[in-house]
Amino acid sequence: MSKGLLIGIGVIVAAVIGIFSLYGYVNSTRNEGIRMETSLSAQYLDNQNELSAFKSSFYEQIGVANLKSDKLDQILEDAVKGRYEGKMEPGTGGAMFSAITEAYPDLKGQLDLYDRIVDFVRAGREAYKQKQSKLIDMLRAYDLWRQEGLIKSFFLGKFFPSQALKARIGSNVQSGQQALDQMYIIVLTSDTKKAYETGTDEPMKVPGGK
Repeated sequence: MSKGLLIGIGVIVAAVIGIFSLYGYVNSTRNEGIRMETSLSAQYLDNQNELSAFKSSFYEQIGVANLKSDKLDQILEDAVKGRYEGKMEPGTGGAMFSAITEAYPDLKGQLDLYDRIVDFVRAGREAYKQKQSKLIDMLRAYDLWRQEGLIKSFFLGKFFPSQALKARIGSNVQSGQQALDQMYIIVLTSDTKKAYETGTDEPMKVPGGK
């Protein structure tokens, strides 16, 4: 067998090995990205489930599980996201308690129940905060993975975010970059938003604090 033929065979073998190695790397990288996007999509839904579970538990807490209200659902969602400013004290006529007694007049004046509600909402806020923090960490890891390495980041930018990344809100589903943008929308109180915009902040008022 001539030397030239051996060299040719060697080149072909090396090329085949290189192609298979490249395919393995690309396939492995793609699978890793899909796994991360699937986890992000699931976590985004889990955060919404946290709110849903909070609202359902709240109705059970005050004993009106069969009298749910769309208006109060929104009040509760805003409360656990921290959108109400100032103190949330029992019996002070705050927005949340006013909404509760407006929807369920029989509960008016039950200050012991209001005390439980304050603690319940505070716990709900903390649980939701933990879910949001987990989502933020996952998004950070995903973006870092996409941007690491000059060559890798160049090619990944063409494929990720992919259609496997989905942000579902009810029947509305966003995919790819739109889903990623949606997941980055973190709920802030108006006070927090104002502090970031102005560079100044007021002393924090703890919900339910005296």
